[in-house]
Amino acid sequence: MVGAAAALFLRGTTSAPWVLLALFVGLHAVLLIGALVLLTVTYLLGTLTRYGSRLTESSRGRCGWTLLIWAGGAALVGYGRAALGHLGFEPDRHPEVSHWLLGVGVALVVGLFSRSRQIRVGSAALIALFVMVTAALLALN
Repeated sequence: MVGAAAALFLRGTTSAPWVLLALFVGLHAVLLIGALVLLTVTYLLGTLTRYGSRLTESSRGRCGWTLLIWAGGAALVGYGRAALGHLGFEPDRHPEVSHWLLGVGVALVVGLFSRSRQIRVGSAALIALFVMVTAALLALN
């Protein structure tokens, strides 16, 4: 389940088709379509790996799992971007960094809800390490 999430969300994308679509239908419509596609793909991932987590066994649980995955992933991305910005790195000049942060964040949050205890502990440890290291770097800076 974690590997499938990482494979889906760590892929590089080009923005050219989305920019062209935004010119015709508007930026808000493209953002809404993109959000719905990501939520749908995540829900389908939960359906395909139904027994990877206790939350994905029922359709109701998969809805909650999907929202938890993206809320947690977005929180990690926001924290990572803010930390990078305070450390002098300009994330806006390198959009691929945000894309990688999102992929890693989503994969780690998926791991938090995994059925396997080792994966849950490993994901929690990596998230804690990320938060503590960036907080320490910010304190030293």
